[in-house]
Amino acid sequence: MYSFTCLIKKEDNQYVSLCIDLDVASCGYTKEEAIEGLKNAIDAYLEYMISEGKESEIYRPVPIDGLKEFLFPNQTENEQLLNAVRLEYAT
Repeated sequence: MYSFTCLIKKEDNQYVSLCIDLDVASCGYTKEEAIEGLKNAIDAYLEYMISEGKESEIYRPVPIDGLKEFLFPNQTENEQLLNAVRLEYAT
């Protein structure tokens, strides 16, 4: 069983949905349509990856710039509301 984090937002006259773990998106005129479209897109992506024997490559997170664009589409480069920091540590 897989578990994914997904975001939904209203953009103009429709809703946009994004699975941040797989970099898969969809849209619809209602939240339900956006979610259903995202489920279908995730199903198709998983089916393809499994059929190609690429189970170990399924997780493909949204790049930080793509996430920033999804969350803050009208921000200019000078208005940075989200910072990404890489943390490295040894256990």
